[in-house]
This record gives sequence, C-alpha cells and structure tokens, in this order.
Amino acid sequence: MKKVLALLLSGVITASVFAGCSSSPSESSSSAAADTSATEQTEPQTTVQPLADSVKKQLDEALSKEAFKGVTQIVRGDTVIYQYTDGSDDNGQPMTIDASLPIGSVSKQFCAAAVMLLCDRDKLSVDDKLDKYYSDYKSGNKITIKNMLNMSSGIPDYYEMFMDGSKLGADEAENIKKIKEMLFAEELNFEPGDDYGYSNSNYLLLADIVEQVSGTPYHEFIRKNIFEPLEMTHTGFVEDIKDSPEWASALSKTELMTETSCPGLTKGAGDIVINAADMDKWMHGLSGGKVISSESYKKMTEDVNENSYEDYCYGLYKMSYDGVGHVGQIPPHFGAVDYFSTEQGIYLFAASNDPRGSSFVQQLPQTLLDILMGNTNS
Repeated sequence: MKKVLALLLSGVITASVFAGCSSSPSESSSSAAADTSATEQTEPQTTVQPLADSVKKQLDEALSKEAFKGVTQIVRGDTVIYQYTDGSDDNGQPMTIDASLPIGSVSKQFCAAAVMLLCDRDKLSVDDKLDKYYSDYKSGNKITIKNMLNMSSGIPDYYEMFMDGSKLGADEAENIKKIKEMLFAEELNFEPGDDYGYSNSNYLLLADIVEQVSGTPYHEFIRKNIFEPLEMTHTGFVEDIKDSPEWASALSKTELMTETSCPGLTKGAGDIVINAADMDKWMHGLSGGKVISSESYKKMTEDVNENSYEDYCYGLYKMSYDGVGHVGQIPPHFGAVDYFSTEQGIYLFAASNDPRGSSFVQQLPQTLLDILMGNTNS
C-alpha cells in the first residue's frame, strides 16, 4: 500500500507524530465475542461472527503490540468478523465498540460525496471554475472544483494560521468569512492541476459551495442527505460535542476545545464524530449506491490526481487490495482511518483517543489486511 500521509487537518505535522510505541494491552482489551452488549446497542448489520482463532490472535497481537487504544472493526460483506477495544474514555470507563470518536480528515469523503450528490442533481459540475462561486477571488478563474477535490488546486492551507483559534470567535459565518478573506489574498502554491498539495482549504471551500448551491447549511445538508437516510444515529459534528453528554469524554481533550469553540474551523475538512457501526453504514452506503450514483462513485474513487504519489482521488486515497480510504489525526490523541474494498468485500474502521494508538492509524489498514489476506510473516 502506498504510504498514506494525510493528516486530520494540518499538513505541517511532523513525522514524529506517527512514531509507534509499544506496551502491554490493558485488561479492557477485548474482541468481538467479549463485547456483545456494545454490539447490540449499535445494531450492526448482523451479529458478530469471530474469525478463526489463529487469525484473530494475529490481529489482536498486531494491535496490542502497537498499544492501540480505541476501537477497531472489520466487516466482510454484511457480517462483522472482528472487533477490538482497548483503553478507556476520559471518565475512566472502559472503551466500548459503540464509542463515537472524532475522525478528523476521514470527514473529507463526506464532503466530496455531498459535492458529487449535487452533481447527480445537475446543480454543479466538477469542471466548474471557482470564480462561479467567488467572483472576487483573483485565482478563481484557474481553479476547478475537481482541482479542490483531488488536492491539485494550489490553494494554501488555512489551518496553520487559524488553528489556535485566536483570530476566530463563536460565530461560524464570521469565522468562514475571515478564513476566505485570508485565502483569497494569498498567492497559489502552484498552478492548478500541475502538482499535488494537501490542503484543508479545499474542503472548507467545497463545504461552503455545497451551502451556496443547496441553499442549506452544510451540516444540515449532510444530516438530511447522508446521516438520516443511512440511519446513522451515533454520528454528528465536533460542534455538537458540547451539547452531547454521551460525547463528554471527547470534550475534555484540549485539542478539541478550539474546534468546538470556533464553529466552522473544521467544516468539511475534519468535522465528524462517529462510531464503528455508523461508519460501516456509511462505507456500505457510499459504495453501494445509496448516497450517490455509480458514475459519481466511480469518479470519486478513480479520478486520481496524477501528480500525487499517494493517488489522491475525491476525499479518498487509493489503498492496497483494490481499496480506498482516508486517515485523520488530531495530535496527540485522536486518530482514525477507514478502508473499504468492494472487490474484496472488506470494510475496516479504527479510531483512537490515545497517542499510542492514534500514531498507529497510518499503518493499520495495511497491517490488518495483510493478516486477513494471509500475506504476513508473523
């Protein structure tokens, strides 16, 4: 698998963020068979069917070796074949498979799907130039929606300038206005289409365009067109955390305080909080024609930026075993990854709330898939 370097929001995080650590797994570590109560709460597609003991043991060992703290779920077809939990939430309670956690840049695929849904409805085109939506943007006549989807726009990343929240307030519209003013005054990093540059700005602007075209606030559009039709009942946005008692453990993490107190900061680029069961509904729904057309899904997963050594599509990377997915991080604690392959019938999701686990998410799909496919030396 090509090395996936996409982070949650910031493109300036150093490689040390991903340094792996090792320690013994805590007593709360569990497999699917030991966590049936959580499984029943989240109503996955079917009851868990554990793997052969030898395969399950290899998966458990791979996660515990890296001191992965959080949740991991693997589905084959419509059947949950593996679940793993370890660690605890901020209230000291054991982590359960139904825990909803921030997924950072994994959120970008939801934004890309919203754009493609509007394409299906003939409301916009990936070939639209940006000046159609921002007439005052001096570079808008060079950049297409497609350039933003596959990170070939050259637009600088806003997040480093605003990540501490000091320039933003509690009003989302004002925050987005300030970010756009900064972006539109900047020069491009390269000519659109000539290079690859991972930038959260692309997806913040795409979310803003979704609002313009649909006439609906972005989060409301996602809820009504994705969460509700797919019955994703344990999913929301980082701004929701402060009003959601079941997500209180995430609120106490200092790295989420800026996101929750500065609405719009992560919009479209890293704003979703979700659990394993809902993530599976999403991966199945997106790839199974329940969200966008098969033609749009093909574009979303195959129309890669040829300049990207990581094969970036529309909010998704090409991954091994004919799969796609994305990685997200909010250092030092939160990390997440999803992977799905309709060819292999495999749907994988993992999320961590601990530095030792979140640092492992980048490598996790390849490691676990190699075990499942029998390509491991262990």
